[in-house]
Amino acid sequence: MSETSPPRQKPEKRRPDLDTVYSINSDGSRNFMHPADVKGRWQTRVQIFWLLLMGVYAGLPWITIGGHPAVLFDLPGRQAYLFGLGFTNQDFYLSFFVFTAVGFGLFVVTALFGRVWCGFTCPQTVFMEGMFRRIERWIEGPRNQRIRRNLGPMTADKFWRKALKHAVFLFLALNIAHIFLAYFIPLKDLAYVVRSSPAQHPSAFFWTMFWTAVLYFDFAWFREQTCLIICPYGRLQSALIDRDTIVIGYDELRGEPRHKGVREGGDCVDCYRCVEVCPTGIDIRNGLQMECIACTRCIDACDEVMRRIGKPEGLVRFDSERSFEGEGRRSLIRPRLFAYLFAGLVGLAVAGLAIGAREPIQANLLRARGMPYLLEGQRIRNLYNLHVQNKTGEPAVYLIEVGNEERPGLEVIVPQTALRLDAGEDAELPIFAYYGKGDYDAPFPVYISVVDSASQSSRIVEATFRGP
Repeated sequence: MSETSPPRQKPEKRRPDLDTVYSINSDGSRNFMHPADVKGRWQTRVQIFWLLLMGVYAGLPWITIGGHPAVLFDLPGRQAYLFGLGFTNQDFYLSFFVFTAVGFGLFVVTALFGRVWCGFTCPQTVFMEGMFRRIERWIEGPRNQRIRRNLGPMTADKFWRKALKHAVFLFLALNIAHIFLAYFIPLKDLAYVVRSSPAQHPSAFFWTMFWTAVLYFDFAWFREQTCLIICPYGRLQSALIDRDTIVIGYDELRGEPRHKGVREGGDCVDCYRCVEVCPTGIDIRNGLQMECIACTRCIDACDEVMRRIGKPEGLVRFDSERSFEGEGRRSLIRPRLFAYLFAGLVGLAVAGLAIGAREPIQANLLRARGMPYLLEGQRIRNLYNLHVQNKTGEPAVYLIEVGNEERPGLEVIVPQTALRLDAGEDAELPIFAYYGKGDYDAPFPVYISVVDSASQSSRIVEATFRGP
């Protein structure tokens, strides 16, 4: 080895504990995780589920419902399409109830099954463990080979493997970013944007490069630190779970005392296999920890060892703390569970009712800024602004009609009696109302009717006529 290429310092020899983060060395430097590969029934299940989720993520922009993408957030147009339903900026308040339902739904799942969201459906886990980590193993080899190569000097073999891995990572990050952009730009428009010069579409180019850089940084270097440092969900689990929550745990009653041999001690042979396969570097035998993402790798690793030594599987398994301590079966009747469920159902019900009660026409009649009225000779003039928005997914023509036939002497001038609006488009019209000064005695309402010429659905709006 040349003097100009000293070997890298070996990582600290220590075991994971409850007082420190294993991915951070005592001097503050990064201890990169190199989880070993593992196979088993749980890994087969989660990998199939991950492939399904990645397929849904990549396929949704290609699916059209009612002539629009299944999921599209058109920020410049201030509208969105979700599985056949069209929403405008006027419907943004609905997101509060939707997020409330989703949030408390996640609380219910966590109270029942712990952090299954993290291990099965979180995009960080799906892409990291289901895509990027697998590619790293294909290119750089098993865990021990990766560790030895990283500790050694730069060689031709190390260079081409690292260069190829990072090139593939960058390519994947770029494609994931483009797919993400397809949720904001329809595919037919996105294809044109991709083929065009970045100068023609600077915003799209900026956000594509931004998310490519973020994804590459995350999956190539930051990795499990996203779960440990940035994501707050792991810190919430202590408030969401209880002794009856199903979590991944170690059966201490069966496994202790640990012993290297098979004939003595408990079933745990202290092989350290559950730690080697953990992507966050914890020892599940220390109990439930914030770093655990419920990826199930330790379950399959331990079951594999148990089969080899002729012991029953399930030393590490999904179960409740109550069951692990030998106190009997878990209980589903828990006040916090029903509280989360009730709050989630309330949010879902309100969102459903509000979505179902939406009208295809959004119309408002508001007084124009400035003086509430003006005197023009012997007449009083009021000026209003009529705001109309097409909340359907198709272009529509709206007829503007006056509805004050019972008020003789009132003159309402509508400069444009027919208004054509594209899907999600809105417009404002000035409305002039005149009334005789001698006939005015008190404020009264002015009615304007907005009628869809195709469906004949209408919306009646009103404003108050004021005078001296």
